[in-house]
Amino acid sequence: MKKYNLIIALGFFLIVQIVQSQITVNLALNSRPQPWLSQWENPINGQMIITFMRGGVQGEAQVKLRTTLLAEGDNIIGASNINASRIYTLKEGVNLFTMAEALQLQNLVLSGKALTTLQRTGRLAAGQYQLKVEVVNISGDVVLARQTHPFFITSYQLPKLMVPADGAQLDALVAQSLITFRWTGLVPNTAELPTYRVQVFEILPGQTPMQAFRGNFPILDETAIRGTTQYIWRTSLPMLDETANQKFIWTVQTLDMEGHPVPSNDMNNQGRSEPAVFTIINQMGAGNKDKINED
Repeated sequence: MKKYNLIIALGFFLIVQIVQSQITVNLALNSRPQPWLSQWENPINGQMIITFMRGGVQGEAQVKLRTTLLAEGDNIIGASNINASRIYTLKEGVNLFTMAEALQLQNLVLSGKALTTLQRTGRLAAGQYQLKVEVVNISGDVVLARQTHPFFITSYQLPKLMVPADGAQLDALVAQSLITFRWTGLVPNTAELPTYRVQVFEILPGQTPMQAFRGNFPILDETAIRGTTQYIWRTSLPMLDETANQKFIWTVQTLDMEGHPVPSNDMNNQGRSEPAVFTIINQMGAGNKDKINED
């Protein structure tokens, strides 16, 4: 019994010493981090800095982190399970951690729409959030330091297709050599240049444009130079054949630095811009050929 009381007393003494020492936490979180929470280990999302200065403590301090995720209006949408939290050993001075360690995604219990969205897409929906991190003793009953940091998940405006415009008719004499695709840039700008992936689908006889877009294999699927908004297609299709007046539908898929589709208001479009349809027109049709032969 005396041994048990001694252990309790020693534990209490260590807690008092840690409290008397100086522990501070600083969330150097990007105000617009990546929406995919699994990517928060990337330096672009920021760092968590925990500073430990010895008071009456000798050596290192052992602590846990308690994380709370709040949506707009201070509504709690996720909280970590302190009993399952990892124990961190703080050395005297500055201790650096990734934002993934601050978030504790594997130990974060989400609820409601946030849980549904994360399970379906792996990311948070666009909106205003707050991340609160508390440094606590290993039993979780004493808060040693805390900080709350706001952040915003951006909803991007995907590029608009410019050339060929929807309904455009291209001359087969030019299109047999090359077709130039142009589009607007992603809005707002991102810290890292996005990648634009150009996809072209042939509209087969009896198909609607959207049937071709959703069901056909792309005849062009290439990425433009990172950050550029133009791609020149060196074509090799039989466009001068008078029977080959073809219709195509094209789009641009915008990808982030990790190769993930950039999020937009419509999470089902996978970062693809509103598609456009264009037609290859053979200016030297059968009627014109017959006239040339008569001459």
